[in-house]
Amino acid sequence: MSHDTLRVRLLAFLFLIPLALYAWSAVQAFRVDSTLRDERFMRDWSASARNDPDAAGAIPRHLFRPAYGVEGHLHQFAEDAEAIRRDHPWLALRGWLAAFGKLCALASALVAAALLAKLEYDGRRSMRSQAYLLGHLAPAWRRLGRLVPLHAGLLVAALASQLLYEALWSYSHWHSHGFVALLFSLPLWLLLLGGLLMLRRLRGELLPLEEPVLHLLGRELDRVAAPGLWQWLGQIADRAGAPLPDHVVTGIEHCYFVTQAKILLAPRGIPLEGRTLYIPLTYATVMSEAESAAIIGHELGHFAAGDTAHGASLSLLQRQVRLRIERIAAPEDGRVGLLGKPGLWAALYFLERFERAYLHWNRRQELAADKVGARVAGARVFAIALLRTCALAGLIERLLASPQTRNLVHALTDHLRGHSLELDEQDSARRLEHPFDSHPPTYQRIADLSLALDDDLLRQARRIVSADDTQWLNRLLDAGHGESR
Repeated sequence: MSHDTLRVRLLAFLFLIPLALYAWSAVQAFRVDSTLRDERFMRDWSASARNDPDAAGAIPRHLFRPAYGVEGHLHQFAEDAEAIRRDHPWLALRGWLAAFGKLCALASALVAAALLAKLEYDGRRSMRSQAYLLGHLAPAWRRLGRLVPLHAGLLVAALASQLLYEALWSYSHWHSHGFVALLFSLPLWLLLLGGLLMLRRLRGELLPLEEPVLHLLGRELDRVAAPGLWQWLGQIADRAGAPLPDHVVTGIEHCYFVTQAKILLAPRGIPLEGRTLYIPLTYATVMSEAESAAIIGHELGHFAAGDTAHGASLSLLQRQVRLRIERIAAPEDGRVGLLGKPGLWAALYFLERFERAYLHWNRRQELAADKVGARVAGARVFAIALLRTCALAGLIERLLASPQTRNLVHALTDHLRGHSLELDEQDSARRLEHPFDSHPPTYQRIADLSLALDDDLLRQARRIVSADDTQWLNRLLDAGHGESR
């Protein structure tokens, strides 16, 4: 959905619903005032007609009965005025409910205006300053968590006051078919119930964001367990001009990534803090040492630029926001009531504004880190590594989905010993994803390195796996242990 379409829907739901509720409350207030005016007129007209029937003024059309003469009108007006007098307590209550409904509808419109203005301001500032984005995503979410339920609560309160008004009117006019109005308002009672349920869901999903923690399945390799690997990483870090990670984790769930977010390492729940490098055995065992070095150089480049200091936390917060908004948009019963629409579209607009800024700054970081990866192993090797990881991502997804796959790493290497990788335009447009970032399309990244996506690049990226591809990581893991023995 485009930004403009989303904004139009947000404006419609944020302001048209309060406007409609305000208009209904205004009509209800008019009905109370009109009834009291009719009572005053009937009493004044009756007093005038008793003194001088010829001097009595004209009767308003809605009170005039053609079959009645002066006496008939006097008798009818006396009954009607007395009925209104007996209904004064209920009229006063209905007048208060109408005023309360107007106040709630007006307040909801003001809350909507404040919410929209702040979303626009934060979105524009976040596009101009990454520091602003880093510092304001969580506070902006907390503000959304206050204003959206407040807006929905005001709408629910306005509708509740209006329905109670109609129920009291039906009670006062029960013997003159007042129950008919109550029957016609039954669908609105269901709407009110849906609004209450949506308000409850909003309050549950718009709670403050949790501290970002990455749950990761893998094995940590420290300097004692893998001295050869750490020595190799030190050489890459020197060429990249980047600091070494504090932790190295291997696994099969993700592609290469780095983070400074807090990690809970499964299956034992070991906490890791500081700079962490994740090396996927799936990719590392079917790529050359130089290609893996280029990708790791790219990842360490994020450490050098300071991207991971707050970026990982920002990414995890952004994913929390997206998940919660998706739960609001797709409730268990599959429906979002009319009174819940403004909150839903406000949340979606919040996500769109901050995601746009997040991806804007993320793209800059990734392209800058690509330059570091190219410096480590050369631009062509880095480009080949990018293409190969794109093609591998699709193959790994298919192997994971296959019920015949028992050992993913073995299945992957066995397949690539006899088959070259499939790589087409769709793969070159793929955005590599890991727990923190969505990268720019690969062909854009290659173009930014001043390289052409030629046949030679594609041929080398598609190549079948070699013995060296599958063994270099094992050699590094074994290096150092043999010397100690």
